[in-house]
Amino acid sequence: MSRRVRGWAVAGVSALLLAGAAAAAGPAVADAGERDGVGVAAASCTKTKKVHWGTPAASLPVSSGGSVNCLLGPGSSGSAVKALQHALARCHKVNLGAGGVDGIYGERTRAGVLAVQRAAGIAQDGVYGLQTQRSMLWDFQGGGQRFCGNIYVNP
Repeated sequence: MSRRVRGWAVAGVSALLLAGAAAAAGPAVADAGERDGVGVAAASCTKTKKVHWGTPAASLPVSSGGSVNCLLGPGSSGSAVKALQHALARCHKVNLGAGGVDGIYGERTRAGVLAVQRAAGIAQDGVYGLQTQRSMLWDFQGGGQRFCGNIYVNP
């Protein structure tokens, strides 16, 4: 089985439970209106959490409570944005320009998210939310292995 296919088969992420929260950050994120499986508005992504596939791990944006059901959009910044940018650059070949991975959700990051959304056939709003997260490839590294893989989280 190829590393990419193996990455898509990542199912050991069940520890990341989707906990709804009522907070949102930035006007573009608040307007996105993405909801979790029970209709609660998703929180903003404020930090990262390592998700393991055996020894290799990828950093995934999560809310302050650790939920993967979170949003990033124009106006967002920090380590969660850096994790998203790293995955966009490494696994989706997005050119982030001179600033590169800078932790600021600017126009190039938005364009990269739009490209992922377009390729996945999902709503194209340029906001990173649960549907986009399910369509993303993440950079898994460790134990002498490196591959891009998708993480599927059951709502």
